[in-house]
Amino acid sequence: MEYYSHKNPDKLLYDHLLEVYHYAMEANVELKSWEKEALQVICLCHDFGKFTTFFQSHLNGVLNKYSQHGFISALFGVFCWMQKKGLWLQQMKNQISEDEVVSLLIYACILHHHGDVKDISKNLPEKFAGDFKADINLVQKIDDAYVQIEDLRCNAEDIKPLLEKIGLGSEFEKFLAQQRGFIEDILRYLKRIEYGIRFIGVMPQALKDGTELYFIQQKLYSLLIWADKMSAANYKVLSPCYASSDRLIVARNKVIRPTADKNLQRIRQSVFEAVLSNIEKNKEKDIFSITTPTGTGKTLAGVFAAVKLKELLKKSGRIIYALPFTSIIDQNYDVVKNLFEAIEDFEKNRDRYLLKHHHLTDGEYRGKEEALKEITDEITVYEKVASECFIENWTSGFVVTTFVQLLETLISNRNRMLKKFHAFYDSILILDEIQAIEVDLLPLVEEVLRKLSKLFKCKIILMTATKPLIFEDACELAGFCDYSIFNRTKLVYHHSDLKVAEFVDFFLEQVYEDEKSFLIVANTINQSLQIYNGIKNNLKDKEVIYLSANLVPRDRKEVIKKIEEALESGRKPIVVSTQVIEAGVDIDFDCVIRDIAPIDSIIQCAGRCNRHNQKSQGKVLVVNIKDDSGRSFAKRVYGNTAIEISNMLLLQHPEVEEKDYGMLIDNYFRMVKENKSFKKSEEFLRSIRLLKFDSILEKEELTISRFSLIQQRGGYVSVVIRSNEEIEDAYQSYINSFSIKDYYKRREIYLELKNILFEHTISVPSKYVQILAEEKGILSLPPTSCERYYNPETGFVYDPNDNVIFA
Repeated sequence: MEYYSHKNPDKLLYDHLLEVYHYAMEANVELKSWEKEALQVICLCHDFGKFTTFFQSHLNGVLNKYSQHGFISALFGVFCWMQKKGLWLQQMKNQISEDEVVSLLIYACILHHHGDVKDISKNLPEKFAGDFKADINLVQKIDDAYVQIEDLRCNAEDIKPLLEKIGLGSEFEKFLAQQRGFIEDILRYLKRIEYGIRFIGVMPQALKDGTELYFIQQKLYSLLIWADKMSAANYKVLSPCYASSDRLIVARNKVIRPTADKNLQRIRQSVFEAVLSNIEKNKEKDIFSITTPTGTGKTLAGVFAAVKLKELLKKSGRIIYALPFTSIIDQNYDVVKNLFEAIEDFEKNRDRYLLKHHHLTDGEYRGKEEALKEITDEITVYEKVASECFIENWTSGFVVTTFVQLLETLISNRNRMLKKFHAFYDSILILDEIQAIEVDLLPLVEEVLRKLSKLFKCKIILMTATKPLIFEDACELAGFCDYSIFNRTKLVYHHSDLKVAEFVDFFLEQVYEDEKSFLIVANTINQSLQIYNGIKNNLKDKEVIYLSANLVPRDRKEVIKKIEEALESGRKPIVVSTQVIEAGVDIDFDCVIRDIAPIDSIIQCAGRCNRHNQKSQGKVLVVNIKDDSGRSFAKRVYGNTAIEISNMLLLQHPEVEEKDYGMLIDNYFRMVKENKSFKKSEEFLRSIRLLKFDSILEKEELTISRFSLIQQRGGYVSVVIRSNEEIEDAYQSYINSFSIKDYYKRREIYLELKNILFEHTISVPSKYVQILAEEKGILSLPPTSCERYYNPETGFVYDPNDNVIFA
């Protein structure tokens, strides 16, 4: 009998197990000898349960409960490891050995290789001694496993020769010879190890602490699921392509934005030279920073520093450039792309050299043909599905991505994210606009990145204009963080409380000048809409533009283009926005007004004023706007502590020139550190050390699965706005695809449509569900309702009394 692992394309199970093993072992990851042994067992055993006739029938469309293969495969993997290492089902000792801990990792990796990683306790008994007590689901799995073992015994003569060829014939024979009850004994053994790690702390000295154990499990799991998916799809492994600094330096002058300010040109060049000089002098250090004011050329300096460092240290990994917002990724990607176009074969292998990855990424991977060339003509190749695989695996020498993709891979239990965890090995990470990360998560991010640097041989470069509370010992490459080199703007605090209507009057009567452009940044959507409507109704002949996350992403892009065109043509628009405009967007206003916010956010906002130093000193006016009940809009978004500290500092320094921004920022972060609670970071770190991937009970503990950079606000839902013909066609095609049985064909259709769907999706309060349509679990605003509830200039139309916070 022939045993298959997959159909369409048909893949023999023996070939698949061996291919997964070779893919994983040949990946660009350095493994200790015991890690290699563990990975071998994991890869060769991960689909052991597919040898049952139940699973083989399942491949031919016959469904039954015994076709599940994860649990029995995990048991077999642990059994093989115990046999190889001479481990016995012994009672609790004062110390757990390294080999015993690996047993638990093998069990977890194989058990969860087809889904997200769950808390291991869910698949272990309640205790390791006495009567066997377990969750009803685990008891059912055990009963099913004994049925599967009987099935394997019936076909042992066919199966054993295949397993002998991969060195597991003897273990297979012994596994089948076990008496009923041995599964419970293995699970008790694993429970003893789990109990020792979590409750007694008897960790082997070689593994140091739980954080290191977390990285080991994630590495082994990542290699398994990545190799498994590549083999199952019949894709060959593609090697990334790398650019040399000599080739890129030729293109640098072409991508530098021209400026008439000779002083600014000189500063940019001195920053660039200092960064490259210091990276060479300090190449053995692990953590670097480039901390200079907005407009000094950090992007190019950081890119060249990373490329140079990779060459100096002969690092085998990729460069990963992460930014906080998708809105600025395109802009920075284009800067890097303009450099890479100097490479001869760049167009042919574009994505192998340079890859852009976020949830709105174009779904085409250019350069994948080599990986697909051995797939026969009889097999349907879904181009978008193949592209998705290579994009999500970061198959590139230089990846431009988001903080979400970076950090929610490093701190995650999600299968889809973790398949690229091993791709961090020997890489260089650039984190741009690091201050955008929530302050109370910074200790967590710092600890995880330090471990990554140590355990995965990574180098880390932080880039920011406002260095936050993270990596205070980083090696500064720019050589200075001196705001005195610029004096482009002056920050002025108008501390009097203003209601929205009062602010509009204040702006019109005391601030507005016809010959100046203005950017007004509010803290909430409703606040911004009230300000926009108030100004537009009073200045009907002026160009007043609105921008926030209340607009669908497609309309936001159009608005940003409109703003850029207005400013470049010399017009003087008034733009009312929210925080979406703070970081990275390269636009330049004569005057900026910011509702009070954390000091670092205010300074970021100041970077949109007189950005290129081509005007007289610009004014950055900070105001304090409250709702009709007297509550601060800022405190709704940022909480009390950050706003109280900002208010205190601004009262002490009501006028601050740019040359003194450094003083203001340093004082702010010092006071935040003294007053802010970092409990959230501490709880996540505890979960990492104890391998708590999700909650055992439905309680609100901060397990790994709960980590997210995007705040999930209760009471909001995602809605597709069907406001034009393009999105309506895409929406109907997507809904119709649910009737297609072939998963890959269905996925191909989704990937063709996903960008259109995402670019027309926003979050709205759940109270509006009654006006929405729902199909296949998807909420949408039908075309007949768009005229009333969606305005292409201002977005979703709310009840004016709603407190909508999303920016």
